[in-house]
Amino acid sequence: MRSVGSISLKTKLMLPIIFFTTLIFVVSQLYSFFLAYETQKENLLGRVSVLANGVAYNLQAAIIFNDSLAANEVLSAFSADEEISRVKLYTKEGQLFAMYEREGANAPIPTVRQQEQMESQQYAFADKHIFLNIPVKVEDDVIAKLRVTISKSSLTQLYEKALNNALIYFSLLVVAATILYLTIQKFIIVPVFSLNQGMRSFISHNQQMKIKPAAYDEIGDLVDAFNTMIERLRLRDKQVSYTLDKLEEEKAFANEVVETVQHALIVVDNEGAMVHFNVAACDIFKCTKAYLKSSKITDIIRTDDELFHQAFRNNSEFFDRKLWIKDAFNCPQLLEITSTTLSKAGQTLFAIQDITEFEAAQGRQRLAAGVFENSHDGLMVIDHKGYITMVNPAVTTLLGYSQELLLDNQPQDILDWKQFSSLMPAIKNSVFKFNQWQGEIWEKHLDGHMVPMFVKVSCIQKQDGEPGYDLVFILSDLSNKKEMERLDYLAHHDSLTGLANRAKLYRILDDMLETDAYLNGAALLYIDLDGFKEVNDTYGHDAGDEVLKQVAERLLSQVRSIDLVARLSGDEFVVLIRSSEPGDAELLGNRLINLINQDVVYKGRILNVGASVGVHPIIHKQESLDTILKSADTAMYKAKSSGKGRVVVT
Repeated sequence: MRSVGSISLKTKLMLPIIFFTTLIFVVSQLYSFFLAYETQKENLLGRVSVLANGVAYNLQAAIIFNDSLAANEVLSAFSADEEISRVKLYTKEGQLFAMYEREGANAPIPTVRQQEQMESQQYAFADKHIFLNIPVKVEDDVIAKLRVTISKSSLTQLYEKALNNALIYFSLLVVAATILYLTIQKFIIVPVFSLNQGMRSFISHNQQMKIKPAAYDEIGDLVDAFNTMIERLRLRDKQVSYTLDKLEEEKAFANEVVETVQHALIVVDNEGAMVHFNVAACDIFKCTKAYLKSSKITDIIRTDDELFHQAFRNNSEFFDRKLWIKDAFNCPQLLEITSTTLSKAGQTLFAIQDITEFEAAQGRQRLAAGVFENSHDGLMVIDHKGYITMVNPAVTTLLGYSQELLLDNQPQDILDWKQFSSLMPAIKNSVFKFNQWQGEIWEKHLDGHMVPMFVKVSCIQKQDGEPGYDLVFILSDLSNKKEMERLDYLAHHDSLTGLANRAKLYRILDDMLETDAYLNGAALLYIDLDGFKEVNDTYGHDAGDEVLKQVAERLLSQVRSIDLVARLSGDEFVVLIRSSEPGDAELLGNRLINLINQDVVYKGRILNVGASVGVHPIIHKQESLDTILKSADTAMYKAKSSGKGRVVVT
């Protein structure tokens, strides 16, 4: 689709005129037709309404005396109006009383919607007819209704007349538009077209031809201005030709510089302004040619190095050194810069090389070596042939073997390596499939004791097509962690049964109250063994300890992993249920009593103990830990005092 800018001048002049003229014509004709139509409609409805009201007055007697023949004679008065097709007289009850219909008329019956319109606004419109509803009143009482059907033939004639007038006016409009078009064509389009042809001839063929003005108006002034421009362009061509010769000379000089040095090249004058530069300069400084053209060398190489500034201020000064700068993205960049004085006075050539990546690679190598040597974790590299190629001092600290003893040997020749040997197939399979392996391994120290280690193994492929790979072992000492775990276990567990002790119970309860975990239906079961003292007194403390161990195992067998079983002291146990439904805790208490009542076999003897259980649901956050235990303990004593072997819920 053509844009507005590409439309011809002729079209741009004619289209608005045609558009707005047509718009005014259409709007005026529609408005005139609308006024005439409304006037004719109001006249028609008014005329028929007057006639209908007069007839309605004359119908009063016939309706009152129920004389339909007289009513038909009165309705014949509607024959005076040729546009009335049919009139029906309906009684108050809606029964047809009398009717008048013009001969040859084919009046339709109004639809339900049209009847509703007649009831609301007294008239309704159909395609070719108008329905009018006139009430017949006697002293403000409606005794009947006249339904008048009126032909719209007069309105149709009005529409045909308006259409004929519109065609006549449109013909006159076309004649006027044709005259306007010819006038514009002669006095505007033709002169502008001549000027356009002259300009195109100059642009396409560079023919400096003058145009003769067709008239002495604004277009004529434009033609004179064009002729003046042609003359000035002729003089400008001479200047351009001279400038091109100078540019060819400078281009040859720049090519000589580019051929001399293969790095990024920048030629500057003694003020630092860049005279020439190559494509490599844009790559190094990460900018466009336009930016370099409008910049000085100090704008792209921002440094306080005085020797660098003297390199272009004083042509005798030679500069060759490395400088750290900030690039276009404010990132550090290391440049190796060399300056050379050129034969052309006042100009200096800078040869620049970006060595940031090279220096960074060397820095990474130094850093990696430092990390490797100073890591607290043991680092050991084994090649694909199974020989140790690198090992850091931390391995010596961890296992006691010196670096000299380990290097260039296979681990199994020096170290115990038994666990590693059994795991090596799985380690290699995991490394090659998932790029790593990790696990806990015990290795023997040089002095004979075992060292727990957490080991991570990863694979590094050889570079530059070199075959093989290296396995990197990271060995972390777990000795301190294992000791802390052992001490923590001893601090929070009963040494006889292995159950949690009072300290751990208090910690778990405190965490539940802090996190609102008790809201899931937590409950505490306080269990005291019945008959335990008799076992101790009769069979000794060893038998009592065996009973306690077996009771602990039975309690653990009845709870979930999220619940907690603790031994408080002697023969007192606690079961903490983290979540349950109402009644679950009591059922669990009965199940535990039945399980504890079962026989305990010790050295061929049958021992029997029972249990009493107190249950306390944890429902209030305000309860302290001691209050919770005290409530459960009280419930347990109630169970004992009521006959033992029972469950009491607080």
